[in-house]
Amino acid sequence: MKFVSRDDFLDRLASISVSQPHGQRAPHKPLLLLLALGQLQNGDSRLTPYVYIDQKLEGLLTRFGPPRQKIHTEYPFGRLRNDRLWDIPDAEDISTTPKGDLHRSALIEQGAEGGLLESDYQMLASDPWLLQEAAQLLLYGHFPSTLHSDIRDAVGLREEWPVRDALRSRHGVREVRRRYRDKSFRPSVLSAYQHRCAVCNYDIRLAGEPLGLEAAHIRWHAAGGPDSVENGLALCGFHHKALDRGAWGLERQKGRFVILISRQVSGKGEAVRLLRTYHGKRLRSPNKDQPGPQPAFVDWHAREVFRIPALP
Repeated sequence: MKFVSRDDFLDRLASISVSQPHGQRAPHKPLLLLLALGQLQNGDSRLTPYVYIDQKLEGLLTRFGPPRQKIHTEYPFGRLRNDRLWDIPDAEDISTTPKGDLHRSALIEQGAEGGLLESDYQMLASDPWLLQEAAQLLLYGHFPSTLHSDIRDAVGLREEWPVRDALRSRHGVREVRRRYRDKSFRPSVLSAYQHRCAVCNYDIRLAGEPLGLEAAHIRWHAAGGPDSVENGLALCGFHHKALDRGAWGLERQKGRFVILISRQVSGKGEAVRLLRTYHGKRLRSPNKDQPGPQPAFVDWHAREVFRIPALP
């Protein structure tokens, strides 16, 4: 078995090809890798039948991927081999499309299996800390923090950081491998919106400090969104997570931004009122000396995150 180092493995994870034109999200590979990490942590075999991955990954992409009419789980299943992270035994016997992708029907008919490389699998199985570093790298690199717990639950990945000497731990992915945010982003955004939620006017304070009020990115930080007021909204924790899940979005009407609620939002009692009653209402504007949301960032969220269609 070929020897690989921890740094080599993490570098390959950080370098997976997910670039898409015009800022399109492509979380297919990260979600498949997170699913594989969850299976490893739970003691499953290295190789998993494609028919199982097809079902699981489609569900993950439906929940956490961009809204698309068709989901292609066969793409990441085959393309991760080019990133030197995925193994499909007997892949040469599986027919391909003109673009070189494996045919979904052939994967199913031939009972194809796939999984992490044997050397990576064995290294991760013997190093729980590395497994958590890998998960953190994928989560912080491709998703906002509001979704991390939901994604972990969905792939069956527990967040358990083993005890290890601080000098050997390299301080984890949180400190060394994610793009840092500008420290001024949160105070600037909260100040611009007068320390109130831009949707519901939530403004609870404790000892004079905002309680549960957050600075949200319209275009996700993990998707290249800048730490600037025009890409930020002051939101209560609930409306922040709902924004990142695509439960609501924005539309520009007559020079103002109007709140749109997804038709997929459902519920009973008072809870659903926290969202549905704001449909068609104007988003609160920031202070006059501060810029409002930039249309380009709003358009990105509408295209890549918002769960269409909106309520009528």
